[in-house]
Amino acid sequence: MVTNKLTVAIFIGILASFATCISATEFIVGDGYGWTLNFDYQAWAKGKEFVVGDKIVFKYPVGKHNVFKVDGEGFQRCIVPTANESLATGYDVITLATPGRKWYICGVGKHCETGGMKLVIDVLSQSLAPEPIPALIPEPAPAPAPTGKVFIVGDDSGWTLNFDYQTWAMGKEFVVGDTLVFIYSAGAHNVYKVNGTDFQQCNIPVSSVPLVSGYDVVTLTTPGKKWYICGVGTHCKTGGMKLVINVLPKSTYSPAPSPWSSFKRARRLGKTRVLGLVA
Repeated sequence: MVTNKLTVAIFIGILASFATCISATEFIVGDGYGWTLNFDYQAWAKGKEFVVGDKIVFKYPVGKHNVFKVDGEGFQRCIVPTANESLATGYDVITLATPGRKWYICGVGKHCETGGMKLVIDVLSQSLAPEPIPALIPEPAPAPAPTGKVFIVGDDSGWTLNFDYQTWAMGKEFVVGDTLVFIYSAGAHNVYKVNGTDFQQCNIPVSSVPLVSGYDVVTLTTPGKKWYICGVGTHCKTGGMKLVINVLPKSTYSPAPSPWSSFKRARRLGKTRVLGLVA
């Protein structure tokens, strides 16, 4: 009897540790707007719960901005620390390793001082975070629709000139419910959804309105072939900015997610803003 109780206690302890590990959340700073000028990052952070082990991701066009970790005074006065090296990859991932207040600014020009590119957050320790542990044996429930995959078009290169998007798409399986994300410098490119003929000839449809946010999310809602081009100058014709994919219908079989994946999704609910169109 004592052995059985000890076994159960150890099992529950392992599950509690596992729940802590998988509950880490990745926050895209600014959501769909990314790290940019004239955005209220304090309003963005308000109401969000940052916990040790979570990650914050600063996304921006390389060369336009950067990220410095500073102290409270550096944050208030927008002082770039001379001893610190900036993060400047355009996709800077910071793991929140310790609890407490954290400050970040952009050190380019007056982007912090007049452009509002500054963020302060409070990071909770794992022990202080209100993390409920899911039941060991969940009650049977209807299987929810699986979450679709998110494909960043071009991966780290994004939506840009002189990139082979057909090679990028080769071998990938696109399914109804998935999303495509076109990332580029706003104003430099755009995204048009076209038909096969316009794709081949790089024609811009007269009645179509392009996506121009620089972080354009396209939800794949129907099966079949889908075509996309950039309508700026000759970016499609000579710059190779054209993508064709084949979208498969969603399988009629949807396996129920584990209680742990449901728990993780519940914690992330409401932390992503999506801008774009459906296809």
